[in-house]
Amino acid sequence: MKHRNKKYLSAMAALGVLSMVGAASADETTGLTDTTIKVGVMGPFTGNASSYSKTQIGLMAYFKHINDQGGINGRKFEIVQEDTACAPAKGIAAAKKLVHQDKVFYLHGNSCSGVAMAVKPTVAPTGIPWIIAHAVNPKISMPVNEKKSIFHGVPAGPAYGSTMGEFVMSKPGVKRIAMVTHTNDWAKAYCDPAIKVIKAAGGEIIEELALERGQTDATAQVLKLKQTKPDFVLGCLYEAETVIFLRDAKKYGVRIPVMGTAGTDLENTLERLGDPDAVKDYYVLHAFVDKVDGPKMKKWNDIILKYNPNETITGFSAVSMASGVAAVKALQAAGRDLTRSKFIAALENIRGLETGILACDITWTPTDRHGCKKSAVAGFVDGKPTVLSGWGKPW
Repeated sequence: MKHRNKKYLSAMAALGVLSMVGAASADETTGLTDTTIKVGVMGPFTGNASSYSKTQIGLMAYFKHINDQGGINGRKFEIVQEDTACAPAKGIAAAKKLVHQDKVFYLHGNSCSGVAMAVKPTVAPTGIPWIIAHAVNPKISMPVNEKKSIFHGVPAGPAYGSTMGEFVMSKPGVKRIAMVTHTNDWAKAYCDPAIKVIKAAGGEIIEELALERGQTDATAQVLKLKQTKPDFVLGCLYEAETVIFLRDAKKYGVRIPVMGTAGTDLENTLERLGDPDAVKDYYVLHAFVDKVDGPKMKKWNDIILKYNPNETITGFSAVSMASGVAAVKALQAAGRDLTRSKFIAALENIRGLETGILACDITWTPTDRHGCKKSAVAGFVDGKPTVLSGWGKPW
């Protein structure tokens, strides 16, 4: 009897191992068929940050373009879109649906760092590949997670923040800098490296003023700046609050240059304000090799408009397409016998990829997932959007 029990237990153990191997194998190819690659695209398609959804719209247009070119190694993208509304709870629900219900092969997209950080504990343990195509908090992808599955496809906070600080200090005579900022991790991801650069260049932070998400009035902050008279303002704010701040600065006659984050763009900020004079002194991180409507961006804008003819092209529209180019390159390199592990390995081997979109190349390694290390800056010069490398210096 005992002998039979041992045989039975051994057989069950063997079946268990086979079951585990089968499950692991299934996980490796989840979201794949002979003809499709299912990709989950999360973004704020509703809510007060819905202007960021343009980044996901551009990314999905690029995937449709690749499909029309014949796909990748015999497969075409099957896109599953989910709304996060830039709200952590909705982001977690969206991620769970994409991973466990829709069973996508990988995740791509995600604006709003707060959402990405809230989603990370749900996604990271699964080992599903996840390419961050807009959110900038460096902690989303670094240090490298245990499953080695998360990649940043745009400049993360350190790269963007350093660019902000360098641009502020490139203006002759700048010494005294004020900050108007959210107090969350997203804002710190920009402001902290900017402050480091500013202090290293001999500048000083004379004022730190909080303007939280959802606030609808910046009168107190603007009046304080009117009193202290800084040489430059570092504005680590989302787009909605940037608009409120610039509106109230104009209202109270405060004309101080403002350096903004990649959470805004020139065209959309101007559209929301409806007043060119209010953005006259506003400068913003600019990820691209050219102006939004410049000749180097025409190819990408044409792709977006082909699949979304009613879209208005802004500084958000093409930013996620660059990581789409990287994803396609990695999928091609992984070959027809595609698995998640092969895809991750191919992403890790991307070096110096010039996408034709970003002002930086993309390089990922097994120990560094911040693929893009620099940015340009844009501002209105003589009333026209202009890409700059420094104060008064065209890119």
